[in-house]
Amino acid sequence: MNSYLTSITPDSISGILFALEGVSGSVVLLNGPMGCRSFHSSTSERQLIRPYEFDPLDYGMKWYFGQNRIPSTYLDSGDYIYGGREKLIEALKFINQNVRHNLVAIVNTPGAALIGDDLVGIARTVFGEKKVVTVETPGYSLDLCAGYETGVFALLDALNPPKLPVVKKTVNLLGLSIIQRYFKGDLMELERLLSLCGIEINCALCVGSTAEEINNISTAELNLVVRPEYGYSTGMRLNKQYETPYHICDSAPIGFAATEQFIREICHTLDCDPELAIDDINRARADAYIHVSHINAGYGLPKGVRVAVEGTYSEIYGYFKFLTEYLGMLPHSASVLCPDADIMKEKYEEQMQTYGLSDVINRDFFTDRKSELVFASGMTISQLKDTGMQFVGVENALPSLGYVDVIPKTHLGVKGSLQIVEQVLNALIF
Repeated sequence: MNSYLTSITPDSISGILFALEGVSGSVVLLNGPMGCRSFHSSTSERQLIRPYEFDPLDYGMKWYFGQNRIPSTYLDSGDYIYGGREKLIEALKFINQNVRHNLVAIVNTPGAALIGDDLVGIARTVFGEKKVVTVETPGYSLDLCAGYETGVFALLDALNPPKLPVVKKTVNLLGLSIIQRYFKGDLMELERLLSLCGIEINCALCVGSTAEEINNISTAELNLVVRPEYGYSTGMRLNKQYETPYHICDSAPIGFAATEQFIREICHTLDCDPELAIDDINRARADAYIHVSHINAGYGLPKGVRVAVEGTYSEIYGYFKFLTEYLGMLPHSASVLCPDADIMKEKYEEQMQTYGLSDVINRDFFTDRKSELVFASGMTISQLKDTGMQFVGVENALPSLGYVDVIPKTHLGVKGSLQIVEQVLNALIF
């Protein structure tokens, strides 16, 4: 299977920025050229809208350049020779005096990391002993998932949450990020399902969590790693630092069976009753069956349709398992995001071998364009369309084609399973 990183794909620095942007009240200063911030700024604002109204003219100052997230020091060639200290101090003073914030972070771009400016010392010049997150190097040639956990670690290092008494039946959610297409709906659905079991979310790390919630991260009884590639190392770190046990999901709970397994395992670990949540899953199964049965009777679909999935190993595993075992679709190809984060690679390969589809493991849909339905980012769907490939696409990742989700959507849990069924059925018959 070829690496996903064949085009304009969010990488390590994107992961760092989106991790820190996911903290409520944060201001993340990008130390680098102005062009490095455009995608990140627009994505952050679209995913986690802060102001009720937005006028680019309100953000005309030289660090924001018409975008309201991720100001930059707009480094130029002279700064790479003589250093960017003065620009950093000027920008930080402006933020400190004019921008409401609960947390400030400074992130070097790859070029700025080579200059050698002392970010910690510069931050102290402006903020004194106030806690500031600094990332000296974005990690050259690393992927999105590695960058995300780099950002999380920098955040935990700066805040250094104390060890506090544990509150029973509470969890921290790890591995969610605002770079994920439906993160807001994912969070709402997980909160809803867990609440049916009497479990409360203590901190959803870096998806709208406040600095106060992060400072209380050690009070959770369990760290729940929803997406392993984005949260496995964080779970291990918190276990070592606070002795908090962690649970790693086989995949994010994509599909009815995976959601039921997810609920039963968490309830077993925390000694909770899963029955209300299981009843909810079963009612949704019955609702979905009616629609699948009718479409299958009329069109013979979706059974046997060749499907491709883009994502991390755990996401590909989750989608293929649900689409194959529940909808009777045929895994045909995949494109891997963060291939170096391979904690789920072996399980995915075993799954394909169980289906008798070992050839799928190394088949990339950029080169083998025979899939009929593709779960991918909007950018990838657009790229494949440009090749003349005949298929229908379902967005499951960013960058998107621009669809505005007024109602939060999800591909996780009960509502996510119904959403996937709805998208598959409508994609295939229209």
